[in-house]
Amino acid sequence: MNSDSRAENQSTADSGHNVVLVGVDGSDQARHALERAVDEARAQDLTVRLLGAYPVIGVGDPGLEMRFTEAVMKENADHLAEARQTVEQAGLPVEVVEAGGDAAKAVVEQSGDAVLVVMGKRGRGGALRGRLGSVSAAVAAHAKCPVIIVPEAAEIRHSERRGGSAGDFALEADGPVKADQIDFTGRVVVGLDALGSRSPALGKAVAYAQEHGKVLALVSVNGALSGTPSWFQDEFNQARYFHEADQKLTQISDEIAAQHPELTVEHHIFVGRPARILMNATHTADLVVVGSRGIGGFRGLLLGSVSQAVLENATGAVMVVPAHRS
Repeated sequence: MNSDSRAENQSTADSGHNVVLVGVDGSDQARHALERAVDEARAQDLTVRLLGAYPVIGVGDPGLEMRFTEAVMKENADHLAEARQTVEQAGLPVEVVEAGGDAAKAVVEQSGDAVLVVMGKRGRGGALRGRLGSVSAAVAAHAKCPVIIVPEAAEIRHSERRGGSAGDFALEADGPVKADQIDFTGRVVVGLDALGSRSPALGKAVAYAQEHGKVLALVSVNGALSGTPSWFQDEFNQARYFHEADQKLTQISDEIAAQHPELTVEHHIFVGRPARILMNATHTADLVVVGSRGIGGFRGLLLGSVSQAVLENATGAVMVVPAHRS
């Protein structure tokens, strides 16, 4: 079903690509996402574009269809008005877009001229019907710009939520440390695969850390050693992997430092499951950045297994960066 979008520019005539797009449906999750979008707009000097989508039905009864459409459009308009007031009170320029039809498709279409999309992890099934969980997953896979998925609520970051990382550990200079003992508070974490410095996710992570005054944490994970017999994971194999990964990450850190001398960069080397380690990082990190597909991803698979697993289980904000498309 095609989405029918109508835009009302409230403060700027044409914001071009200087837009942060946020889905609005009246839920607490959407309000939490709006707060994050306002913060991003303030940090990056962006216009906030509010998108509210309402369902369109065809039941063969014109009178019923009209009453239904009027009701959901009013509900949608009320949610947008509330969100608009929030943005205006923050002193930021705002645009409003109303879309009839599929919510995920409407967001993806609008993402074409946006710098960033911010979505709640799940919605209430209101004006942005389709449960924002399914909408956010579709948007993360198909959006034309980076997408930040905001967790359900800040209060879920409790210590008891941590764990689930049995067998995962970090190879620090002083020796192995349990993965969940690494604290990423105040950091933007980005997972690196074989693409290394060519990773689109790395470029976005660098820019985000610089714009927000955060430390950049580079993470490398060796999944090949995870689950292997203890005799295979001897000190020689760990030392060899640590040395090779440390050399690679140090080179990338030096390249970043040369271009951004004001940015603090650190790196961490893990052995374990990449998705589990990055998911665990969301408990403390300000932001975890992943690519929509890794270097081993299938061309037709728009959202890779690692990024999908991280999104499903994250308790903190996750940015998904689109892979380069040929």
